[in-house]
Amino acid sequence: MSDTIVPKKRPRDPYNVDVKLVEIYEDLANEKDEIRLKAARELVMRFTPDSNPTEDQIEKSLERLFRGLCSGRKAARVGFSIALTEVLSQVFSSPRGISLPGLSISRILDIWKCQSNISGTNSGQEERDRYFGRLFGAEAIIKSSVLFQPGISSEEWSPFLTVIFDLAKEKPWLREECGWILYRCINDLVSSKDTVKFVETTLDHLCSSGLARTPEGVSIWLAARDAFPLAKFPRDIWKHDDPLNFREKSGIAKVMKESFTPEDEAPKEGRKAKLSGVWTSKLHFAWDAILARLYDSQPVKEQPKTKSSRFSRLSFVDFWIEVVDNNLFAAAASEERKHWGFQLFAKILNEAPQEFASFVFTKNLVRCLMNQLANEDRYLHRMATKAAKSIQARVSKEPAFAAAAVTGLMGPTGSINFDQITKTKTIDKIITEANPGALKHIVSLFGYLIAHPGATDSQAAALNRQFLSALLLSIVKCRGAAGSAFEPIMKDILFVLLRFAYFAEQGSKNVKDSSGASHNEGKEKGKHVRAAPKPAVTEGTQQLFRTRINSCLNTLIHNNKDPADLCYSLVRAIRDASTSMEYGKFIIEMGDTVCESVEGAFKSLRKLSRKAREKHNADNGNSSGIQAFRLLYSMTILQVYNGDADAVSMLDELGFCYSKIWSHGNSEKRDISDASDALVEILLSFASKPSQLFRRMSEQVFSVFADRMTSDALQSLISVSPSYAFVPNWYLQSPQFQVLEAKENLAGQQELFEQHEDDEDEEMSDAVEMDEEDDDIEVLDVNKSEVNTSEESGDPGESASSEDSEESIEDEVDDELAAFDAKLAEALGAHRADQDSGTSDGDMNDDEMEALDEQISKVFRARSQVLNKKKDKKDAKENMVNFKNRVLDLLEIYVKKCHSDILALDLLLPLLRLTRSSTVKELSRKASTVLREYAKLCKGSAVPSLDSSDPVWELLRAVHREATLGGPPAHASSCSQASLLLVKILVVHDTQAISQVVDVYAATRKEQLLNKKCHVQPSFFTEWNNWCVTASKQLKR
Repeated sequence: MSDTIVPKKRPRDPYNVDVKLVEIYEDLANEKDEIRLKAARELVMRFTPDSNPTEDQIEKSLERLFRGLCSGRKAARVGFSIALTEVLSQVFSSPRGISLPGLSISRILDIWKCQSNISGTNSGQEERDRYFGRLFGAEAIIKSSVLFQPGISSEEWSPFLTVIFDLAKEKPWLREECGWILYRCINDLVSSKDTVKFVETTLDHLCSSGLARTPEGVSIWLAARDAFPLAKFPRDIWKHDDPLNFREKSGIAKVMKESFTPEDEAPKEGRKAKLSGVWTSKLHFAWDAILARLYDSQPVKEQPKTKSSRFSRLSFVDFWIEVVDNNLFAAAASEERKHWGFQLFAKILNEAPQEFASFVFTKNLVRCLMNQLANEDRYLHRMATKAAKSIQARVSKEPAFAAAAVTGLMGPTGSINFDQITKTKTIDKIITEANPGALKHIVSLFGYLIAHPGATDSQAAALNRQFLSALLLSIVKCRGAAGSAFEPIMKDILFVLLRFAYFAEQGSKNVKDSSGASHNEGKEKGKHVRAAPKPAVTEGTQQLFRTRINSCLNTLIHNNKDPADLCYSLVRAIRDASTSMEYGKFIIEMGDTVCESVEGAFKSLRKLSRKAREKHNADNGNSSGIQAFRLLYSMTILQVYNGDADAVSMLDELGFCYSKIWSHGNSEKRDISDASDALVEILLSFASKPSQLFRRMSEQVFSVFADRMTSDALQSLISVSPSYAFVPNWYLQSPQFQVLEAKENLAGQQELFEQHEDDEDEEMSDAVEMDEEDDDIEVLDVNKSEVNTSEESGDPGESASSEDSEESIEDEVDDELAAFDAKLAEALGAHRADQDSGTSDGDMNDDEMEALDEQISKVFRARSQVLNKKKDKKDAKENMVNFKNRVLDLLEIYVKKCHSDILALDLLLPLLRLTRSSTVKELSRKASTVLREYAKLCKGSAVPSLDSSDPVWELLRAVHREATLGGPPAHASSCSQASLLLVKILVVHDTQAISQVVDVYAATRKEQLLNKKCHVQPSFFTEWNNWCVTASKQLKR
């Protein structure tokens, strides 16, 4: 094997790689801001005059930076753009400190175009990256201001603009970004000197490229016109060189919705608009440019009347109606343009001043908003929802805006039943956020809309009025307790309701609007026409408004410390309007006697009001009694105006009470027993009504006069004959009827209210009359069910008891219906209807058929009576339960206010008997609660003091006899509490009485052991033993 000589490899030339620079370029693409900024700072430090970079180094770095802008890797475009901007500023800043004869502006532009050039071998993605690189490079060059340095000719600017506009025309999807770069450039040129030539060149290229009448062209033109008003603008592009000129409103509308004039219709250079060819959901920046300039002027201007006035700019309202409402929200507009419209609507609501945002609720916009909100399947439902939330957000931030929002959504441009159509609570949420000033305008608007509900059909108008009254009630519920600033608003609401509840307007007259503005479409400043409502308000709607007034008063009486003034103002307004005929004819007919009673009541009210003012000014006494009496008087007069016949007699009784209590200065020392009795009867009359308003009013008045109740007045609450003190022995055997012991059924109601029927014919007549009365008090029945529902405790046992009672009623009726079938079969002379008898109607003659018809009529009349009986029983049960609940409410107030009064002991036995005998667990539990509260309050110095202990001993034995009768667990506990309360009173009166108390308990224990009829519970003695353990320590002292 021969030896071979292997030639040596020639060594490669050494190549120095700047590893640090490579790392810098790598970090420029990092996604973390701090790393990118640090890399850009290190790169810029390499090109400071101290570093003395060479032209070759600078050129290579610029090539690398421009090439990096074309990369879609990570955050390369952002990092390289920042670095490029700073490097250009550093290298070409004056003075540079270094000489770069071979690196001019032209060379930089060549590098930019070369690195972002498109070749035929590039893929689609690479091509898009190159276009983006060119765009980012242009932005970096402009931001570095290298083109605007002293000594740089404007001729260098022209080729740069050529590249930008060519890119905008060649790639329409980049047109907005190109326009944005130039728009920002013009705004930045304001701070530079001798830059007018650059602006003029930009406008010339804008027109020559055919992009002047585009959104980008409009924004660039407006920026140049504002920043450089002395610049030379191209001719025949815009009227008077202003895109926002009044005569250009149709042209700017086409531009902003990108519906441009075809080229053959606009042959002049600069007017050949190009479609962008692509739709984006983002609003164009040109809208911001236009709106910013519209905000600098008044939102509304008078229509141009002279030739010179037509040179002025569009107002905001003119622009919004023409450009947005008539174009973006036109009926034929595309969903994409409506999408822009909703975005613009939300933008103005979020950013514009209130005087501008108030005018955006135009007709087409609100119509489109309602259509899109109404159905979740609509294409723009989510955008409409965002727009509605923008309205609510603006009102939350600026409550005064609520007036404009409600007027826009429910006024001439919207719909009264906006919330119902859109299935939202937009209006309801807006009015709950409104401030007093906005609410005043809203209430006035609602009054106008009630009179003009926007419907010719009576039924549709009634529905709209019902919705408006519900909104007024919602305002009261939300703001009724918000403070004194809202009190005038509450009165305005009541006055609006009373106008349509008690008066039938006829004719028309001009009156000043309470808000100072009208609500007709013309919006005549300061006035509107209050004509007769069209269509006329129906009786059902008037009754609804009266019910709304009661509901408003219910809330206001509950939330206000002194509601007497409000109620007095209401009834006085009704009286004054009925006299002056301001609102039309008073619909409630009152005879001379009734009018005299009402006038006498107003005289007493005026005297009470004067007394209240005197006490308030003197600040020397408590006027709560006077205010309570004013409230009672006002509510009674309101009942008279509501057509309640019993209210007239109540006015007379109130006059009697007034004469006894308030007519003399020494009324505190007078015997006011009769007045107290009459007052309790009046309060019971109000409390028995199925209305939460009268319940609260009676409770509030009773709480004021509770400490003035006499023994007779207290006994009238439970219908027990007056006794000397407490309840005597014969109480248990007494035939005297008691309210709390009445059964919760029809028999109990008849016995309590003395509704005895003499015979069957009278009973039938009463049933028919009750049906007729039910038609008259339909609203009250609804209120009654609401009250009962609001007071339900949710106890399963209670509902079960109610269901059992209803089932028993149904069983009775089923038996009676079975008897009806038998009577019908007997009348037909055959078997039951479901049994085949084999007979035929053809065997009967005319006389027999007439006789049969008469017999069948009698049977069906009897059946109608049976069905009415079921309704009567159900209504009677509800009435009795409601009345007993109201009595217990008053008794609870009494024991809280007067538990230390010895008269309160009269309540023990009636409460115990109700706890035991009631079939409604709600009543049983409530009576037990009242008694437990009474026993809890009687401690320490609050224990009643005795003059004589004999009645208390007798009452203690009666309580023990009541305990032996058995009953539910609540009854046993109540008996024990009542017994221990009496024991405590006796022991406090005389500690030696404990031995006799032990004898009473021993007798009861003996009864438990020996008498089979004794059902006393073991807990009765357990609680006694526990009390003995606690009391023994004190007794031994």
